[in-house]
Amino acid sequence: MSADFDHAKNNNKQHKGGPNKGGKDSFPARSPYNFVPFADDILLPKHAKLPGHDRLHEELHTGEIHVTLRAETPVFVSDGHKPNPQFFRGPNGRLAIPGSTMRGVIRENMQILGFGSVLLGEDIEDKRIFFRQIASKGAGVNKDLMDYYKEELVCKSYPAPKGKRYTIPERVKAGYLGWKGDKLFIQPVIGDKYIRVPRHNAALRKAGLDKGEAATVKVKYTQIGQEIVDIRKCSKNEQEDGVLLYTGRSIGKGDRENARYLFPRMDMQANPVEISQEDRLSYAEDYETRENVLGEQKKKFWQLPEKGATKPVFYIKRNGHVYFGMTLFLRIGYKHRLAEGLPEKHREQIEQKNIPLDYVHAMLGFAEKKNAFRSRVTFGDFVAEGDPRGDSGGQKVVLGQPKPSWYPGYVVDGKHYNEDDFRLRGYKQYWLKQQPGPFPDEVKDNVASTLRPLPAGARFKGVIRFRNLRDDELGLLLWALRLEKGCFQSVGQGKPYGFGRMRLSIDSLKEADIKKIYSTTGLCSAFDAAAANAVERYINIYDAQAAAQLSEQLPRPVASLRDIDSIKDFFYIHSTLRAANDVDYMSVGAYKDLTRALPTIRQERQKAK
Repeated sequence: MSADFDHAKNNNKQHKGGPNKGGKDSFPARSPYNFVPFADDILLPKHAKLPGHDRLHEELHTGEIHVTLRAETPVFVSDGHKPNPQFFRGPNGRLAIPGSTMRGVIRENMQILGFGSVLLGEDIEDKRIFFRQIASKGAGVNKDLMDYYKEELVCKSYPAPKGKRYTIPERVKAGYLGWKGDKLFIQPVIGDKYIRVPRHNAALRKAGLDKGEAATVKVKYTQIGQEIVDIRKCSKNEQEDGVLLYTGRSIGKGDRENARYLFPRMDMQANPVEISQEDRLSYAEDYETRENVLGEQKKKFWQLPEKGATKPVFYIKRNGHVYFGMTLFLRIGYKHRLAEGLPEKHREQIEQKNIPLDYVHAMLGFAEKKNAFRSRVTFGDFVAEGDPRGDSGGQKVVLGQPKPSWYPGYVVDGKHYNEDDFRLRGYKQYWLKQQPGPFPDEVKDNVASTLRPLPAGARFKGVIRFRNLRDDELGLLLWALRLEKGCFQSVGQGKPYGFGRMRLSIDSLKEADIKKIYSTTGLCSAFDAAAANAVERYINIYDAQAAAQLSEQLPRPVASLRDIDSIKDFFYIHSTLRAANDVDYMSVGAYKDLTRALPTIRQERQKAK
């Protein structure tokens, strides 16, 4: 279950009959975030080599940037203490925004403005997304994927009592999951198939096995044809005939309970099915996305078995993978991994398996197996002025992170990861809200987080120090900090709800006079305030050099990076204030019945003209 769905479930009441109500276009996608596109081209500075750290170079820039951050909406940066996080405090006990937090914010800005290379582990996790798509409304964006899913599992419909029908995925098999040493295997059941036991089965009711939470029960049973005519729990020392699996209630269908599935004993003559490390990790990853919404009993039910234990599972072998789980309609993997959706030059860079010397890595450092370079920019903590205080009661929210499993939002044109030409949208950025909200009416304790933000108006001051930067490098750093007139930075937690909109101002740029540093007057007198127009001048130097270099790669030359659509998108999402209800999470029904993919930032800004 994606985090987007988690948010929707808790916000369902708020959206009832809201913006999604209407005709055939009743469910266009919306979200608190959107994406600045990945650049097709990577900008590699034409510098001969990186300057050494052993000395300060007179021809390069060393100095400090003094910065003020002012909160325009409440802001919260956690101290990491769970389950009751407070606002971060520095070593001196003062409220502060950690330097590491600001480094992350500015690094991504530099990545976008600097046309940096997208790297695995730093900017994207290369994994195979898993999905289950059983239903879709009409010609919604999910229909093609639903058709693919049903075809892969060979889903067929059968008549049931009272005129209803039920669906069975014919390709899905049954077995017992367990460990052999450090490897995970599935031992097929006798006959390779499970037995479906309807909820209304008389023997099931007589034995009191027709109700309850998700569980497995060892049983003795008698079968005539396809019907279970007698069944009971095994006594303590009795050898079972099989295991009854119950997966709980259907999501979104009230108290309607799922059927039970009877797993015969293991077929010890059958070859065991080995689970690869990739498939095992994928199952564990899928479990982690659901862990916060499970009670302790359900957590144990869904976890991988402990060493020496086994548990019944459904499984299917497709495209070189084994997909398994404890629900009949399994989550299966898409054909393509995430990184295959990057622009071509980024994919080529990843395949070369080396870190490119783009602006971000040249300035902020890197480490690889045989080479490393220390950052030339350091971020101190941004300490709060005075002693600002927020609401001591805090605000309950759901902080699950959006997941790329929601392809109508993460993939260009709403394509999914089975399509050979799919392309990822880009860098995720949060919309700025006029006022925080809307907050969920009801939040379950097991998924709730309580934020205790500092109020709008809180101010923080910090210093960023740089060493041996060239003109264009200093210009990029300053641009990533200041952005454009009317822009804001987004800092801390709660951004989907509008927290953390902050205005950053550069109070002063101070540069070191290298001759003074090594004089008897010492370091304290070595920093001089730069000229009033220095910030703008350095930004213009970077802009001109970067535009000239990109013009050699683009179909037509550009005079300024500000003329490039992706940069326009970046500044638009950092400067445009949206109504809270226009960019919140959708309801459950909207996620299921989308008729259009998430509009791009470009479409939003063109619509606003």
